[in-house]
Amino acid sequence: MKSIKNEASVCCPNRCEEFDVEYWSLISADQDPDLKTAALGGELNLVQCPQCGAMFHHDGDLIYFDAPAELLVFVFSEKNRAQEKELRVKMQRDYEIIKNTLVKQLHIDFPPVCVFGLEALKHLLEHEEKNSFESEAVAASAAAAGFNVVRLKPSYAREHHFPYYVPAPQKGHTPNDYAVAASKVLKSGLKSPLLLNFKDQMSQEGVATPLFI
Repeated sequence: MKSIKNEASVCCPNRCEEFDVEYWSLISADQDPDLKTAALGGELNLVQCPQCGAMFHHDGDLIYFDAPAELLVFVFSEKNRAQEKELRVKMQRDYEIIKNTLVKQLHIDFPPVCVFGLEALKHLLEHEEKNSFESEAVAASAAAAGFNVVRLKPSYAREHHFPYYVPAPQKGHTPNDYAVAASKVLKSGLKSPLLLNFKDQMSQEGVATPLFI
C-alpha cells in the first residue's frame, strides 16, 4: 500500500487568510521510512503560513500502516475527541475495507489502534522504538547465552507487553519451557521488563503457547 497525500485549506492560528496545503493522509511506514522518521520527530504534516511564517501541524485524520510491525493506527483529529465512540465505529468499518480490499493480499489478522492527534502518534511510535531496542537486546543476550532466538508475532507481543524476540527452549515447546529459557537469559544479567513479563506469563498454569511468525 502506497502513502497518499491529500489537499486541504487551512487556517493559521494567527488568523491569517486561509491557504491550501498538501498533507499526508495515509502513511505506509515500511515503504516510506522517512515519513516514520518525520512522525517521530514531530515534523509530519507540519506546514508554514505564507503570510506570517508561523509553523503548525495540519490537524486532519491520518492512517499509519506498518505491515512488518503489524501496526495499523487510525489517527483522528484532536478536536474530535468528544466523538470517540462514533469514530471507533468508523475505524472498524474502514478497517474492514482496508483489510478486505486495499491490502487483501497481506492477510491482516491484527486489530487497529486508535489515537487522537499527531502528538499521540509520536508517543506511540516512541514506545514502539523503545520496545524494539529492548527486544534487540533480548535477542543479543539470548544468542550470547547459547539460545536460538525466535520472533513472536508482533501484534501478539505488543498486546501482551512481551519482547518481539525471545529465547527458544533447548528442549520442549511448552509455555513453561519458554519461561525456563527466558529465566536463564535474565539470570545472565539482562535487565528486561518485557522478557521478565514474558517469563512470568509463560510460568502461569493453563497459559497458551506463544504465537510466532
